[in-house]
Amino acid sequence: MRRLLALAATALTIATTAAHAQATKADLAAVRDTSSVEPTGARLLQDTVRIKAPAAVVWKALTDQGAYRAWAAPVSFIDFRVGGLIEVSFDPKGRPGDPSNLKQKITSYVPQRLITFQNQPAPVGPPGHEVYPQLAIVMELKPVGGGETEVALSQVGYRDGAAFDALYGFFKAHNPEYLADLKAYCERRPK
Repeated sequence: MRRLLALAATALTIATTAAHAQATKADLAAVRDTSSVEPTGARLLQDTVRIKAPAAVVWKALTDQGAYRAWAAPVSFIDFRVGGLIEVSFDPKGRPGDPSNLKQKITSYVPQRLITFQNQPAPVGPPGHEVYPQLAIVMELKPVGGGETEVALSQVGYRDGAAFDALYGFFKAHNPEYLADLKAYCERRPK
């Protein structure tokens, strides 16, 4: 089982690195760590980036299956509706619903402004995957003028414990790359 988990984490890192190839150091440097600790002690993992593209362009990159495959995960499936799933497969022959897919259930959205997800159980995945379903994800898009959009990626629900610490560390390292790739895609997308 440990070997399977290590392989899944390696696959996730390779997929993230492959997608990250389109982002530059400047894109990555533009991502700001805006994390905090709540008065209760719960940790909020949050990164923010300003993208030189309107909210409609960023929204499409996050919600359109073809666009998402172009910048985030080549084998992914999006059923964009409340109750729908965003799934990512690390198998090039992956299909929607495969048990090994990482899945996030869409719990709510406001077009071009907000998407909330609930992580679904993952039989394999990143370190700490056993607590993955206890986290929620919020993507906020805020137009800031001049045709630019500020995007905040927040993960809430981190508590004390080794599994939460491992998962927090994994996403603390990889969420900035995700946002840098989003920035690169939206700013340099094919016209």
